[in-house]
Amino acid sequence: MRATMRNVGKAEFMYLFQQHQAESLCEKKLQSYSAQVQDPRLRDLISEFHTQCRQRAQWLSTTLSDAGGSPYITP
Repeated sequence: MRATMRNVGKAEFMYLFQQHQAESLCEKKLQSYSAQVQDPRLRDLISEFHTQCRQRAQWLSTTLSDAGGSPYITP
C-alpha cells in the first residue's frame, strides 16, 4: 500500500487531510474531557476513545506523509 500512496489524487488527499484534522481535534477534546470527569469508569472510557483517535490521527499523518503531504501536517 505504501508504494502506491504517491498516486493519491487531489480529492482523496484532501479527504484524508480533513479526516486527519478531525481526528486530531477529537483527540484534543477527549483529552480535555478526561481531565474534567470525576467518574473513574467514564474517565477510562474517554481515555480509551482518546487513544483510538490518537492512533487514527497518527496513521493518517503517516499516510499523508507517504503521499507527499508532510509540509501540510502539523505534529
